[in-house]
Amino acid sequence: MQHLPDIRNQLSSKDLFGAFQLQLAKDFEQSNFPTDFVAALKPDYRSIHEKIVVELQSIEKKTSSNLMPLLNRIDISEALLKKYLAEDKNENYFDVVAELIIKRTLQKVVIRQHYKSNEKP
Repeated sequence: MQHLPDIRNQLSSKDLFGAFQLQLAKDFEQSNFPTDFVAALKPDYRSIHEKIVVELQSIEKKTSSNLMPLLNRIDISEALLKKYLAEDKNENYFDVVAELIIKRTLQKVVIRQHYKSNEKP
């Protein structure tokens, strides 16, 4: 898990965390997956990671579909997922997916906020 201190600091920012929650809920909802867990998230990386892992495992058990629609929606390619899985063969599949979801969702939020702040005169 690379760059965790940066992620932890960013998630503790109230503005970023709120935007992170909104984006995460939007991505799960548009992939037709439950979003009720998002409102209960706390701005703590480990807590978020654990809740996403539990949700992903629940989705896999309840539905016959896989997680690829969600990963495609979030913009996590199959190649990137394979790369991360190959880097640490001891890491659980759902742990890797949850980490990638957190990183990419946060990245989208930070980029969006950066460009918003640069648009102001």
